[in-house]
Amino acid sequence: MRLVLADSQPLIRAGIRKLCEAIAGTEVLGETGDGQQLLELVARQQPDLALIDLSLPTINGLDVLQQIRRHYPQTMVMVLSARSEASQVRAALKAGAVGYLSKHGEAVELELALKAVAKRQTYLSPSVSHTLVGVRKSARAEDSVTLPRRQQQVLQMIARGKSTKEIAQLMGISTKTVETHRARMMDALGLYGTNALMRYAIRTGLEGAES
Repeated sequence: MRLVLADSQPLIRAGIRKLCEAIAGTEVLGETGDGQQLLELVARQQPDLALIDLSLPTINGLDVLQQIRRHYPQTMVMVLSARSEASQVRAALKAGAVGYLSKHGEAVELELALKAVAKRQTYLSPSVSHTLVGVRKSARAEDSVTLPRRQQQVLQMIARGKSTKEIAQLMGISTKTVETHRARMMDALGLYGTNALMRYAIRTGLEGAES
């Protein structure tokens, strides 16, 4: 496996390089801490794999990933990041990453990941997989719930930024009743807090629906 590394932090990069070089059959062709330089390195060395962080200067890692996959399809890209939010992981995989490693994982994961991608398999750190599975389960649970009409009306107004008092006035109910509807919605959807309710309303299109 011939690879190049990209991480903006020199000490982190040096540690990753040392781990890679200790793996039999792995050759590190070069390293950089800059997105533009990474593209130039890939063009020059034509590696089998680019192991990159997404937080790179000049050109961010996600854009670099897309350009590598577009212009140098023979080079696979694996992300190694301290962040593992589901949205970021999905964006990287959609852009063509063959793996996503968490910097918080065990060192042995790197060897497992390199062996997997050498066989053209996708590798995700256990913590990353857990995050994605948790999000999918949560989404399925939310999507299976049908809220009563009055709760949908309250949710629409919450999503439009209305306060509890404003909702009560517009619907002709007490503020206590509004709070009861809010509590029952959160319990039914398995969500917590107004922001979570707003995201749900936006995702399902309720915020733009007619009351």
